[in-house]
Amino acid sequence: MSAARTITTAVSALIGALSLGSAAAAQDAAPPSLDVTLKPHTTDQAVDYVHVQLKVQAPVAKPGEAFLKLPMVFASVETARYRATDIKVTDQAGPVALIQKDDPVDPSNFMYFRRWEVTRPTVGDVTVSYRAPARAYRPKLGSGPPFDLRPEAGGLNGAGVSFLALPDKSTPYSIHLKWDLAAMPSGSHGAWSLGEGEVRTVGPVDLLAHSYYMAGPISSYPSPGGGPFGIYWLGEPPFDAQAVAVWTQKAHTAIAGFFGEPDKPYRVFFRKNPYPGAGGAGLVNSFMSGFSDTPAPTADSMRGHLAHEIVHNWTGSLSGPNGIVSWYGEGMAEYYDPVLTWRAGLITTDEFLADVNQRAQSYYGNAMNTAPASEIAAKFWSDTRVRKLPYDRGSFYLSTVDAEIRAKSGGQRKLDDLTFAMLDRQKRGLSYDTDAWLELVTAELGPKAKFEFDEMMAGELIVPPSNAFGPCFKRETVSYRNFELGFDSASLTSNPRQVQGLVAGSAAEKAGVRDGDEITTAVVLDAIQGDAKAELTIDLKRDGKPLAITYLPRGKTVEGYRWARVASVPDAACAI
Repeated sequence: MSAARTITTAVSALIGALSLGSAAAAQDAAPPSLDVTLKPHTTDQAVDYVHVQLKVQAPVAKPGEAFLKLPMVFASVETARYRATDIKVTDQAGPVALIQKDDPVDPSNFMYFRRWEVTRPTVGDVTVSYRAPARAYRPKLGSGPPFDLRPEAGGLNGAGVSFLALPDKSTPYSIHLKWDLAAMPSGSHGAWSLGEGEVRTVGPVDLLAHSYYMAGPISSYPSPGGGPFGIYWLGEPPFDAQAVAVWTQKAHTAIAGFFGEPDKPYRVFFRKNPYPGAGGAGLVNSFMSGFSDTPAPTADSMRGHLAHEIVHNWTGSLSGPNGIVSWYGEGMAEYYDPVLTWRAGLITTDEFLADVNQRAQSYYGNAMNTAPASEIAAKFWSDTRVRKLPYDRGSFYLSTVDAEIRAKSGGQRKLDDLTFAMLDRQKRGLSYDTDAWLELVTAELGPKAKFEFDEMMAGELIVPPSNAFGPCFKRETVSYRNFELGFDSASLTSNPRQVQGLVAGSAAEKAGVRDGDEITTAVVLDAIQGDAKAELTIDLKRDGKPLAITYLPRGKTVEGYRWARVASVPDAACAI
C-alpha cells in the first residue's frame, strides 16, 4: 500500500455536503444561468494565464452587498488574490466599478475571503471577466494541497478555489462550463471534476470552486473518455500511469459497489509538483494526485492514497469544527481503503498487513499521539505529527469499534452497519455529526461506547484488540523510535524558512543542522513518519553556501504495537 497519505480533512469538510442538483430540486422555478468560459493563453508554448468569463443571469447586485468572492487563502495555499481593478464587470448599462473588502485573517491559514461589491445596482445580465495567472508556486504559508493554477507540459491545471472569483451566493445556478482552447496545441481538450469538454449541470457555485481543472494535450484513461470514470495527466509521469489507472478503476468499481452507487462519476487528475514530495486532495466527485521526480512514485506506492480518496467520495466528513471531527472523515477513509481493496482481491493479505503496520509505526511512534482533538486544528498544517493524528487515531478507533461489534454480535454485525446507517441519515436530511455517531454506536455497544469515544477525543492511546483485523493476525508488543524532526516544525513553513529550536542531541544536530540555516526546498514528512528506516535529506544554505544534510529523523525509543500473521489461519478465512 501507499507510503503516503494525502491531507484532505478540511477540504472534505467543505465538499462533503455538495450534491449535484439537490439544491435546485427544492426550487419551483429554474435557477438562473451561470455561463463560464475558460480560455487559456500561451507565451512561448507555455500557459501564462487563463481568461475567465462569467455570464450571470440578472443577478440584481446592489451596493453594500457582496457580489463576488474568492478565498485569499485556502488550506495554506495563496490564491490569485485579484484586486478590484483586475476584474471587469459590465451590464446592460455599461461598465460597473467594484470595491473590495477582505474578511478578517484566519490565523490558522485555512480560509478567509476577499469579496467585491458593485458601486451601483446592476441592470439585466452581467458579464464578469478577469485573467487568472498560471505560475509555478511553492506554498509559503505551510503544507497544503497543491491547488494553485499551474502550467505543465504545454497545458495547465488547478483547483477552482485558487483562481475562480464567483458569485457570492449559496443558491443554485444552471451552470454551463465550456473551454476555448484556440491557443492550445492541436488535439488539446479540457476536463474538470464534472466532465470533459462542454458540461451543463445544476448546483451552487461551490461545485465550480471545489472542482479540479485540466486542459491541454491531455492523456486519459479510458481513451477515449467521456464516461463516468476518467483519469487524466499531462506529459510523461515517472510511473506507469496506465497501470495505476487500470488498478484505480477496479478500486473505484469495488468501493462504489460497496456503497451501493456503482455508477457514481469519479475522476482523478495526476499533477507534477515542481518540488520534492507527493500530495493531493479530494474535490467534488474527484481527486488530484500530486507527484514529483524525487522521489519518483511507483504504481504500487500510489494505490493506497487513491483508494483513500475514493472512499472520501461517500463518507465525507461530519458536520463540525475542523480538527474536532477530522477523526471520522480521515479515519473512515484510512479504515476502508485497505479493507475494501483487500476484500476485492486488489491487494494481498501481506499487503494489507503491511498497511496496518505502517499505520502502527506512524501512530505509536508519534510523540504527539496523546494530543487531544481540540489541539489538532491549530497545528494541522504546520506539524506533520499533528496532521497525521486524525488518520491514524481515527482508523485505529474505528478498527476497535468494528472488533467490538463483531464480538458482541457473534460476527453478525460489523462497522459496515454503522457506516451505512450514518449515510442513510445523511440521505434523509438528518444530522450527520458527532451526536449522530454517538447515538448509533451507543445503541450498538452500550454506554461504554461513549466513554471510549471521549477517551479517544481526549488523546488516550488506542490499542485495538489482538484480533481487530481478523483471525489471521495477532497483536505484538514492539519498540519504536519516535519520529523527531530535530527542530521546530514551524521552521518548515515560516517565511523565510529558517531552522529554529534545534534540539540538542537530536539526529538533526548530530548530522550538522544548525539554528539559522535557511531551508531552500520543500520538506515533505508524512511518508517518512510511517517508515522507521526512511532518512530525511534537507537542502540548506548557510553563509551563502548550499549544503544537503541527510539523517534518520528518530528520537527516543517507546513501546508500541504491531500485528503479525497467524500462520495456522489460511488466507480464505482472513477477511473482515
